[in-house]
Amino acid sequence: MNEVHLTGLEGTNPLGFLAALGVQVAFASESKQPRLWWSDGITSHAVVDGDFTTDRIAEQALKVFYQWNGNPALNPERPDGSEMPKGDELKLTQCDIRAYLMSARDNTPETSLSSALVAEGSLDKKGVAKPSDLYFAAGRQSFLKIAREVLSNVSLEETLNGLEGPWGYENEELGTLGWDVSDDRNYALRANDPEREKKPTNPGPEALAILGLSLHPVFPGRGRTLTQRCSGKYYSWPLWRKPASLGAVKSLLAHAYEHPAATDRRRWLRSWGIIAIFQSPIRPLGKKGYLRFGPPEVAWR
Repeated sequence: MNEVHLTGLEGTNPLGFLAALGVQVAFASESKQPRLWWSDGITSHAVVDGDFTTDRIAEQALKVFYQWNGNPALNPERPDGSEMPKGDELKLTQCDIRAYLMSARDNTPETSLSSALVAEGSLDKKGVAKPSDLYFAAGRQSFLKIAREVLSNVSLEETLNGLEGPWGYENEELGTLGWDVSDDRNYALRANDPEREKKPTNPGPEALAILGLSLHPVFPGRGRTLTQRCSGKYYSWPLWRKPASLGAVKSLLAHAYEHPAATDRRRWLRSWGIIAIFQSPIRPLGKKGYLRFGPPEVAWR
């Protein structure tokens, strides 16, 4: 089979997985789209159809990053054109949530991001939106501001580095959304508090992962916002060996989970080509409310 190996996007890292989804989302509006699957081996990495070289993916991604940076999902505003208070932090009132989600009614790939961030009727104790479980920002960090800065400043070289690896971590100017397992520094053996240090990032995978986040819709639940693939304490994701279109990947994200008591489900997972299901704990970093992924674990193989 003619195929391109995206060796930088490792399936054992949530950021690598989200970025691989972002590769497919980048081509969602194109007539020809890549199928996605994962290599076998100790460290699986993303694989796509051979027509989609890393150069082609990076060039398409940069165009999509530019389009997404100006879309309503990343720039909340009211129908009259005024800004929503604390919109960049997604601390939206019920009325503003409705207006924000209405901006996604055309159901284009970029506007679908809003329905992966907040859900109508899902509010915290202060009466503002309770965002996705994958919203790791806190304190002075503004999730949407970081996302816009990453999408508008990532370079072609950084995108290629993300796809091909090894990741460089050379950019000290841009923020991070916290989805890289290397951000987990709770057990770092060092004299200084790592929470106070600004961690260099690799904007290529970060930008692609923002696109991949759009495939994780959220729903109102009892006391919290329910996020697809998240239990609140864990994020889980499947890896598969059969080439899957974007539509098939959406189905796998919704249905490919392990249930210890369901032996039939294990047969289904194998028939779908699932080779493993990983999970990473979502846990606090320091005392300021930041969240990060812990080391990945094998939930099923």
